[in-house]
Amino acid sequence: MFQNARRAGATCIAVDLTEQEGRSLLHIRDDGCGIDDPAALLMLGHSGWGDDIARSEDPAGMGMFSLAGRAVDIQSFSPSAGAAWKVEIPADAWDSGAPLALGQGMIDQGTLISIEMPDEWIHGLHAAVADAARHFPIPIMLNGAMLLREDFLKDAMFVENACGCRIGVYDRDPDWPRDQRINFHGHRVKCALPTVREEKDNGSLWTVRIDIMDAPEIHMVLPARKEVIDNAALKALRDAAEQILYKAIATRPDHRLPFTAWQRACELSVTLPQARSGLAIWRPQTADDCHGRSSRMIAPEGAMLIVPALESDIAQALALARGKPPIEDVQLVEAEDALQGYAWYDDLPVIRDISLRIDREGSVHRYDDDMCLPADFACGLVDRIVIELTVCETGRTDAPRSVHSIEIPALVCRNGGWDIAEAIILATRDDGITPDRLSRMIYATFFCGADDGDCDSWDTQSRSFEREARQHATHILLGEDAATLEAINMSAWDNLSWLIPLDRKIVIHAERGAITVDFLPN
Repeated sequence: MFQNARRAGATCIAVDLTEQEGRSLLHIRDDGCGIDDPAALLMLGHSGWGDDIARSEDPAGMGMFSLAGRAVDIQSFSPSAGAAWKVEIPADAWDSGAPLALGQGMIDQGTLISIEMPDEWIHGLHAAVADAARHFPIPIMLNGAMLLREDFLKDAMFVENACGCRIGVYDRDPDWPRDQRINFHGHRVKCALPTVREEKDNGSLWTVRIDIMDAPEIHMVLPARKEVIDNAALKALRDAAEQILYKAIATRPDHRLPFTAWQRACELSVTLPQARSGLAIWRPQTADDCHGRSSRMIAPEGAMLIVPALESDIAQALALARGKPPIEDVQLVEAEDALQGYAWYDDLPVIRDISLRIDREGSVHRYDDDMCLPADFACGLVDRIVIELTVCETGRTDAPRSVHSIEIPALVCRNGGWDIAEAIILATRDDGITPDRLSRMIYATFFCGADDGDCDSWDTQSRSFEREARQHATHILLGEDAATLEAINMSAWDNLSWLIPLDRKIVIHAERGAITVDFLPN
C-alpha cells in the first residue's frame, strides 16, 4: 500500500486505527494523484502507472490482491473526472465473480483504503507500521503521530553514488543477522553483496549497504519483491559496490587486508598500500582452543619468526624452547596465511618443520606430527629431549633452510590420541622442571571441556582435570608416594580446608578404613 502511494506522488501517508460499530478498521490515506480507473486496482500484474514509473521500476505485482479475503473499502479521487469514487469489497466478494458497485466518494485528493482488522493484527500494528516507515522516502503518520525515519545509510563511514544507487560502506556489519542490505524505496531486501575482513586483532568486517534511487535494470522477484534478480545489472552493481568499498578503505591511514583482497583492489583501479606490518604474538595452542583466544597482540617491528599452526603437544614443547639460544632474541609470531604475498610478510623467516628427539638409555627415538613413539614406550624420565626446528630464512619457496636444536626439559606426547590415559609423558633427569609446570603442559595438551559431558560446568571439568594432571606430573618427577600425598593434599584443599575454623588447627590420623580428627591445643 505504501509503495503504491509513493508511486502516485504522495508527500505524506496517514495510518489510523478506528472502531466503528464494533469493528476495528485500519485506514491508509495518501495525498497522491489518485486513481482514474477503479478496475486497475484488481488487475493482476497491471497497475496503470505512467511511463516514468514503468521505466524506473517494474510496478507490476499483487497490488490489492494482498488484501484478498478481507473486507475492504476504497475511495480515490479521479483527476480526469474531478471527483472521487468509492467501492466496497466484502470479504466473500474476492472470488465470487459478483460485480462491485461504484459510488460517490467523499475525499478531495489521493486515495483512502479502509481494511477490517482481525484482532491478531492489532497487537503488532505499531511495530509493523514503524518498521515500514523507518527507511521510507516520505513521511508516515500513525494515529496522528509522525513516525521516526532515518537514512538507510545512517552511520556509513563512506558514501558514493553509482548505478543509480547510493552505496554506503561500513567497517562493521550493521545488518547481522537479517542481512537486509538493499533498500528498495523503503522496502528492505536481502542480497549478497561484497564484504572483506581485515586480518587484525579485532577482525573488522567491511560491508556495504545500497539505497536504490533510479536503477531500472535492478529487478526484484515479483510479486513480493523479497529477492533481487541475479542479472547483469546486479553484477555491475556489485562490482561498483566492491570498488567503493576499497575506496573507503583507501581513506584510512593503513589496513590489514588479505593479500587477495589487496590484489582485487588493484584490479578495480583502487591504489592501496601494502598491509600494515606486524603479526600477533604467538601463543601455544591448547586442546581447548575451540573456545577462541581472549586477546591478540600485534608484535612490534623487529626480529620475528613465524610459527605455523601446531598440534597442542608440539606447541607446548616449543613453548619450553622459547627464550633459549638461538631464538632467545626472536619474537615468535602467529602465521597469517592470508598475508602471504606481501613483500614484508614473505621476507620473514618461518618455521617449516618441528620434530623431537628423545634419548633414553642409549636409544634415540623420534616424534613429530607424522611419527609416533612405540606403543610400549613408558612414561617417565629420559636422558635428553631435543626439539629441532627447520627454519626457512624467508617465506619464499626457494629460501635457504637451517636446523636449530634446542634442549627442553619435558615432552607430553599425544601419540596420535587425545586421552590422557594414552599419553606418553616424559621429563629429563635433573633438568629442573617442576610438577606445577609439567602439570600445566599436560593440561594444555589434553584438556578440552567439550570432551566431557558428565560434569556440570566447564569449571568443574577444568578443576577435575587439573587434579589428574598434577598427580601424573608428580608421579613422574617425584615418585608414587609423592603423587599419592599430592592427591590427598588436593582433596583436602577442595573438601576439608573450608570446614576448619579460622583460629584453629586440626590433626588427622588416617589409614585405610579408619580416620580420626582432633583439634590441636591453642
